[in-house]
Amino acid sequence: MKSNFETVQNFIANFGAEYKNLLFYGETGLGKTFLCTCIAKELLDEGRFVIYVTAPKLFKMIEEERFSRTDDEEPSKFLEDLMEAELLIIDDLGSEFSTILSASETFNIINTRIIDKKPTVISTNLTPSDWANHYSDRIISRLVGDYELLKFYGEDIRWKKKNSR
Repeated sequence: MKSNFETVQNFIANFGAEYKNLLFYGETGLGKTFLCTCIAKELLDEGRFVIYVTAPKLFKMIEEERFSRTDDEEPSKFLEDLMEAELLIIDDLGSEFSTILSASETFNIINTRIIDKKPTVISTNLTPSDWANHYSDRIISRLVGDYELLKFYGEDIRWKKKNSR
């Protein structure tokens, strides 16, 4: 975990000078979301354009953008912002309802940001062996090949806090 923390500190310190993607994975309650919010806060404090969104919210917003607008409504800038943000943080990937749209958009977001060298941080409770049950080989290949994978270890922090009271 100390190594993960140091990796994140280096990610923040070198942000903008070095292109890197991070993927946090591990059981629930180990601090993945907390670390994602810390990254977002540090970079927002520097004036960076950061989008932080949970996977279920992300795909709900994409679905609404694609299918809920009337013909005379202007499209929002949300999809454009996803691709243009200096950093995109997707929290809890794998907790979204799996559809053809979510699979297609997951690939599109990950692939486009890799091509454009736009950093992305992803957190998931899924283990690498679970990824094949949720995502295509094309997505998994990009995650493994273009992201630094950081495994989170330990006991559920929420349980530990609750039991110490």
